[in-house]
Amino acid sequence: MMGGMVPRPSVKAVLICDQIIQEAMTNKKSLIGIFEDVHVTQFPCRYPRIAVYANLTDARGSYSIEVRLIGAQDGAEVGRARTPPVTIESPLQTCEFALQIQNLVFQKAGLYEFQIHANDELLATKSFHVKLAKQRPPDQAFPPV
Repeated sequence: MMGGMVPRPSVKAVLICDQIIQEAMTNKKSLIGIFEDVHVTQFPCRYPRIAVYANLTDARGSYSIEVRLIGAQDGAEVGRARTPPVTIESPLQTCEFALQIQNLVFQKAGLYEFQIHANDELLATKSFHVKLAKQRPPDQAFPPV
């Protein structure tokens, strides 16, 4: 139970990707560009968009879902997003949500994590690395044959 009020949801999946498309007729979600690492060319950098998908179950009641992006080394918050309030009728029901966070600024390379919160309680995390991209010199764009 979360604060004695509603059951704590179980998290079945958390994925990060470039984009999530939801079909209007069926509500099916297509996750485009699932990744574990972000490669950038300089620091600080502005990353245009990251999407987060999560699937919850074993819940009943009303929930406020929030996703926070935290620097794992220093705990600094990079960004956050919140869903509209969610009401789940049965613990057998699954609840999917997809959020997009735009214009994130990464100050340095390192490990970052998305934290999934329901009613201000941490449910799950999903980590990824931000790395400096290795670039080839222009004359070696294509290796010799």
